[in-house]
Amino acid sequence: MMLKMDLSKWFSWLNLGIENPETASVVEVMLQIVVICLVAFIFAFLVRKGTIRLITGLVRRTKTKWDDIFLEEHVFQKIFNLVPPVFIDFAFKIVYGKWDHIELFHRFIVAWILVVAGYVIVSVLDAINRIYESYPVSRDRPIKVFVQVIKIFVVSAVVITIVSVFIGESPRNLLVGLGAFAAVLMLIFKDAILGFVAGVQLLSNQMVRIGDWIVMPSNNANGTVLEINLYTVKVQNWDMTITTVPTYQLVSNSFTNWRGMEESAGRRIMRYISIDMLSVHFLSDEEIDMLRKSEVLKEYIEDILPVLTEQNKGKEDVLDERRLTNLGVFRQYAVRKLQANPNLNMDMTYMVRQLQPTATGIPLEIYCFSRIQEWVAYEKVQSDIFDHLLAVMPYFHLRVFQYPSKL
Repeated sequence: MMLKMDLSKWFSWLNLGIENPETASVVEVMLQIVVICLVAFIFAFLVRKGTIRLITGLVRRTKTKWDDIFLEEHVFQKIFNLVPPVFIDFAFKIVYGKWDHIELFHRFIVAWILVVAGYVIVSVLDAINRIYESYPVSRDRPIKVFVQVIKIFVVSAVVITIVSVFIGESPRNLLVGLGAFAAVLMLIFKDAILGFVAGVQLLSNQMVRIGDWIVMPSNNANGTVLEINLYTVKVQNWDMTITTVPTYQLVSNSFTNWRGMEESAGRRIMRYISIDMLSVHFLSDEEIDMLRKSEVLKEYIEDILPVLTEQNKGKEDVLDERRLTNLGVFRQYAVRKLQANPNLNMDMTYMVRQLQPTATGIPLEIYCFSRIQEWVAYEKVQSDIFDHLLAVMPYFHLRVFQYPSKL
């Protein structure tokens, strides 16, 4: 009540030229509003400063990290932004309880409070998401998509409530009236709706997780998933570039997820060597004796020769006999070298097989699984296998097919 003093004498003394009582009354009201706002902001500043220092001290002493995250997201600071509008609204009701325009000012204050409250809720959601991401389960089931959807609902609810406050209608009636604009709203929030639906499908079916290696040629994405949100999935490619893929495209388009390989006991090696068909022949006795000296092939040759001798009894034509070929013995050699390789997982499928002959020779495919999955080490394991096989092929009198070079 003390603020409602008569300021006409002050206007006269300051020689402001305000002699009309109505004008003086309006100016008086405006000055009083300014004074109330200043007092509210000063009061809020002092209360916030003192309280935040106390809260910060308590947070630093606790062992839990939750309150630290809330402090880093400035949740407590933002809560104190509610003090000025609440203080001003309370002061207006006391000073201008019967003022004609008090209701209009009250509506502005309510809108102010709603905006600040929505801002606080968004900060709380960000803090909750950060807390959740600190746990390992967040890599398999991130909640950022759901947090962003809740943010959209919060912002929409704040906007609808503010509009209903100013027009003096119930938010329910306003929502009913907005039904006519449903098509427009669907168009505006198309990406958000598609992203939300896709996010639910991705997370519920565990199609993609943070840290997965995915390949999506249509979007030039080939790397590790960094983030999954409402609108996009961020992928860091192997050249360290970042590709953003619309979330809904991971449901509507095809992509490859290498998580199954990373979670398995091995990484597949499937590569072939093209053998020159003209170099394939039956082994002579001299060649058999030479290959028998190998510790890798000794047991196989000594076991197979009596079997062949028994099967070839009474057969004098070479076309009727079953004989060892250099390519067949080389296949057996390759299989045994794979079995002796400690870097391969022999509990998984492995074989050395011939593929359909082509104009570039006979493809001899090596199919096995490396125990080591890390990219660089995996490539070394694979290269070591083929380095050795290519180097020993001449001992079997086999040639690799390649186009002749011009010297």
